[in-house]
Amino acid sequence: LAANLQTLAPEEFRNLEVGLKWEPTEELAVNAALFQIDRTNTRATDPNTGNPVLSGASRTKGFELSLSGKILANWQASLGYTYQDGEITRTTTAAPAGRSLDKLPHHQISAWTRYDLSGAFGIGLGLVHQSSQFATISNAVRLPAFTRIDAALFYDVSDNLSLQLNVENLTDADYFPSAHTDNNIATGKPLNAKLTARVKF
Repeated sequence: LAANLQTLAPEEFRNLEVGLKWEPTEELAVNAALFQIDRTNTRATDPNTGNPVLSGASRTKGFELSLSGKILANWQASLGYTYQDGEITRTTTAAPAGRSLDKLPHHQISAWTRYDLSGAFGIGLGLVHQSSQFATISNAVRLPAFTRIDAALFYDVSDNLSLQLNVENLTDADYFPSAHTDNNIATGKPLNAKLTARVKF
């Protein structure tokens, strides 16, 4: 490929990872992993136009920790934490080496728990947190950190019919989870609810 067509060449990556899995009980699992991802011929979004541009090469490293399963017979939980740090490692006209990668919060936390009050009725509560992140590789605009709280109700009307009510963003928080360019920022959903019915035949 000619130099001006390099955007058509595939992105290549090398992923190094080491992990640990532990099951304190048959229904509960703990996982941990350290990782490093090196990418070459990387592409990014132009901070002004939104078009793809070559950003050279990048490296992302971090670790993940998660717990999922049943804590008690009627209590389920899922917890996760991720730390990531990424930067551009090769200078191009799009960005110099050392600049932080976009849309990559250092800290991400997710938590969800469900408790069944009876054989037919259960309640759920969840949390999503992201630390601040850059909108694009210009590193000129930073999306603020946010925490969103969700909830749910579960009810089995019969063996064939179950109802589920999900409420997202319980505190009606204003947040910005992602961005397309430095001046095109995505907004999170306000307080909203969804009712789902499941029927078995």
